[in-house]
Amino acid sequence: MRLLVTGGAGYIGAVVARRLRDSGHAPIIIDDLSTGHREAAAGCDLVVGDFGDRRLVSEIVATKKIEAVIHLAASALVGESVQNPARYYRNNLERSLALLDVMLERDATRLVFSSTAAVYGEPVAIHMDEGHPTRPTNPYGETKLALETALQWYHA
Repeated sequence: MRLLVTGGAGYIGAVVARRLRDSGHAPIIIDDLSTGHREAAAGCDLVVGDFGDRRLVSEIVATKKIEAVIHLAASALVGESVQNPARYYRNNLERSLALLDVMLERDATRLVFSSTAAVYGEPVAIHMDEGHPTRPTNPYGETKLALETALQWYHA
């Protein structure tokens, strides 16, 4: 399967991309290398760029015949999100919505999205599952929850 891995040069993304490759898939990584590392993407097709760049992503999806997207790219530091919420809304929500729009335009409708437990906020039960109330306590969690909600509507 030909997969686009956003954030594939990051800590988790690089492991995912390598595992996909080793399993016989064809991962194409898009990463702006702001927190990822070129070396981490070694052995995979790497496009250095912005996953929110509609034109670039549309070109990748079309030319590489992308069948699915694994979306791992995000700003992910809670403290930084409190200091600079605009960055988190732009990166985690606005750019992700642009990615979803391109996926729909190009009929690449399979998505794996990496969210976070930060969408739940302070636990109200010891065992947290997906039915746990969502009450984020920081912009990082809030932006991830907003995208989860958008995904439900995009799917509908």
